[in-house]
Amino acid sequence: MRFATPVIVSLAAVLAGGCTQDDEPVADTGCAATVREASFATEVEQQIALLDAALVRCRSYETLVDEMREYPGIVGYELATFVELRCGAVDDDAIRSAPACAGFATSNTTVVTLPADQVFVGETLDGRPVELRPDADTVFVGEYPEVVQRTVDIANEAGCDAVLEQRDLWAARISEPGFGDEASVYANHAQNVAVFIGCEFEALGGPPAAP
Repeated sequence: MRFATPVIVSLAAVLAGGCTQDDEPVADTGCAATVREASFATEVEQQIALLDAALVRCRSYETLVDEMREYPGIVGYELATFVELRCGAVDDDAIRSAPACAGFATSNTTVVTLPADQVFVGETLDGRPVELRPDADTVFVGEYPEVVQRTVDIANEAGCDAVLEQRDLWAARISEPGFGDEASVYANHAQNVAVFIGCEFEALGGPPAAP
């Protein structure tokens, strides 16, 4: 069995090293190779893109899940939930009609039952509390948004430069209508992680100034 660094919540956990067995032979199927590459991804967007490709390349839901099980912690939560959420959220018809999505993506919108009272209160770069709730675009792992947990994982795997890159990527989206506050929460969290692991950087102070 191969291991992917698990998605973790506690900032203290970034001090605990994780290892990946990188010397094992890789199956030459597109499905297995794509899932393996996704297990090494350090950016959320990169991993999602690779797992979207795996949804298309794997011959069935069972095949996809079997490959993902080879990398415990690859997405940080129950695999059927991941497939259900992703198949219902994507707009790409090639993914929605893929065999791995059969039974999940049955319409343009998929209703996923989530705890009605589940909420994460984060802080924006300018110090405002913002409530985030799970939906098809804001996936939660337990009581935390997946992005919040993944940022800590990135710190553990790749260190300061990668965490600050995440911070800057989210900060660049603060001006997006309907998403700016959430992006600011993620940027602020990444900045806090950078502080925790001792990175040297110039702090961001809030939304970019209007031109």
